[in-house]
Amino acid sequence: MTRLELNILGCGSATCTLRHVPSCQVLNVRDNLFMIDCGEGAQLAMRRMGLKFSRLGHIFISHLHGDHCFGLPGLLSTLALLGNTNGVTVHIFEDGARLLKDAMDYFCRERPYELRFNVIKVGQEVIYEDDAITVETIPLVHRVP
Repeated sequence: MTRLELNILGCGSATCTLRHVPSCQVLNVRDNLFMIDCGEGAQLAMRRMGLKFSRLGHIFISHLHGDHCFGLPGLLSTLALLGNTNGVTVHIFEDGARLLKDAMDYFCRERPYELRFNVIKVGQEVIYEDDAITVETIPLVHRVP
């Protein structure tokens, strides 16, 4: 049977509080970690829950509001500092990919891992699929796509 576990790292707050961290969930499928959103405090919450950074291979950003993506540069930098050699794919919209690539190339250009971007188009499409899971986008009625 496939191991499937959802870890809620953050929800219910647009800012970090003493009780809440902005949006971040980690899906564990057969000991492969898939992060959904990466609000501030995500890497601290990963440590508290005992999730292994080395098993994180995909990060999906639902939309480009800060409470869903401001933790991403810090997390990617931490992966480099930890000597992670596994590649990481960030599934993100074009504007976010451009901004994040520029930030990572400036602050963390000597990464020991390959940082890949899968640019998400607005609309409905499959953006990731393997023998255990399929990730599909849906249009979001929000202030940003």
